[in-house]
Amino acid sequence: MAIRVIILVITIVCYISYYGKAQEDTIKLSKEEELELEKELNLLNKPAIKTIKTDNGVIYDCIDFFKQPAFDHPLLKNHSYHYKMKPSSRPKTTNENKESLGIGLKGVGCPIGTVPIRRTTKEDLIRSKLFTKTYSSSRFGSFTPKKPGLRRAVLRTIADPSKKYNGGGVVTSVYQPGVTGSQFSSSQMSIINGPDSIQVGWTVNPTLYGDSKTHLFAYLQAGATSCFNTQCPGFVIVSTQIPLDIILQPVSQRGGPTFTLSLFVYRDQANGNWWLEVGPNSTQVGFWPGRIFSALDTGLATYMEWGGEAYTPLGQAAAPMGSGFFPQDQGKQISDAYCQEVTEINESHEQVNADNTELFSDDGTLYGVKDWGPSRGNLGHVMFFGGPSH
Repeated sequence: MAIRVIILVITIVCYISYYGKAQEDTIKLSKEEELELEKELNLLNKPAIKTIKTDNGVIYDCIDFFKQPAFDHPLLKNHSYHYKMKPSSRPKTTNENKESLGIGLKGVGCPIGTVPIRRTTKEDLIRSKLFTKTYSSSRFGSFTPKKPGLRRAVLRTIADPSKKYNGGGVVTSVYQPGVTGSQFSSSQMSIINGPDSIQVGWTVNPTLYGDSKTHLFAYLQAGATSCFNTQCPGFVIVSTQIPLDIILQPVSQRGGPTFTLSLFVYRDQANGNWWLEVGPNSTQVGFWPGRIFSALDTGLATYMEWGGEAYTPLGQAAAPMGSGFFPQDQGKQISDAYCQEVTEINESHEQVNADNTELFSDDGTLYGVKDWGPSRGNLGHVMFFGGPSH
């Protein structure tokens, strides 16, 4: 185990050196590093029953449900899951599925009994390891960033020992902020208890994906284990149509038209699994098994937040968040990035408008956040975020 850790650290250092030298065309790795990466790639890239190439050139392999990477997790070796799984309990929801963004692989998707997983290259794996390492180490406590240059503009729950959450939901406008280099920009919902967290949303992250497109994403922190999408064992996919890292198109333009993405994460009361539903039809994409967590296993979430996040290396102009503009006067919803139908799932397993919340921005001079409150008719609880200020 120690040797593997050393190899991975050396690999990341090699990549950092490579990434900062645009004139180099190849990543130079030792034989041992190459072997370690090949071993991990073999675990991630399972034999495909069918291959789908998207219009953007992304390759997805349709993998036998029982051979997906999730089941490489040591706690899931003797699982009893199957591809027709459904949650045994689902909260009563208020989401009216007003979403305008279609999501999923074109055509028929993957065959029944298989799941779509993006094919991973060596460069993909190195980029993912580098970014996940820096991202996971930049957080502590109540999800407060400690990484210089990482900023949030969010609506968050106020600390209250009496409040627990079985999950939550959001409908967020989807943009494609123009980030550069190692910058990234996201809109997300976070569900947290101590060392465990689940994040879902959209992001533009060239370091993670190797492009400047807007992607659906999920992030898992289970104790010391952390990763994006399916880069580590844990998330069990059941959908044949929606990969966790799919490119989202079209995207919103400031002043219209606006396209939105609905996300819903909830805990199954019977077994503690955390389910993810995405899109206008509340498609059940998959779940994080409760057994892989420590705090989110038998316990509920103690903290939630909704809104934007952006990272800018020191010395650079601030990365755009949301629409790239500071939120203007309330009421101009079409002009600003927003989250509507911001909900929580209470201890009675009911979806309700998020209350007992507060606004937070790491740097209010750069990134703004505004709150309409929870009484906006069929829009539910609405908040706005974005920046930098101009």
